[in-house]
Amino acid sequence: MSAINERPHPGDLLSHAFELINARGSDYDNVSNIEQNFREIAAVASVVIGKPLTARDVALVMTCVKLIRGKSATEKLDNYVDGMNYMAFAACFAGLVPIPPLGSKPVAVKLAEVGKEAVS
Repeated sequence: MSAINERPHPGDLLSHAFELINARGSDYDNVSNIEQNFREIAAVASVVIGKPLTARDVALVMTCVKLIRGKSATEKLDNYVDGMNYMAFAACFAGLVPIPPLGSKPVAVKLAEVGKEAVS
């Protein structure tokens, strides 16, 4: 990624987001199934708030957390990058794109193929 004093290109941020998913994923017990991790969070949060939540709901709530943090801490790149990752997880949990195994190499996906089943 670009040096701290340079303004990164948006593509650099996406690459950085991908790197973080892989680097942070190895820190969690169920790295092989990120959706299961979000389902477990949803189960606990459902008990706390008294309404059922899904893995996608949790990813969207975490996106909201990052949006608010980005508003109050505009200089922290982490908020923007994490927000992108949570939105990517939400799309995966909605079935729009496959969930790649953590630690995998990036694979080019044609935009025309993303969400193709949802459109048909």
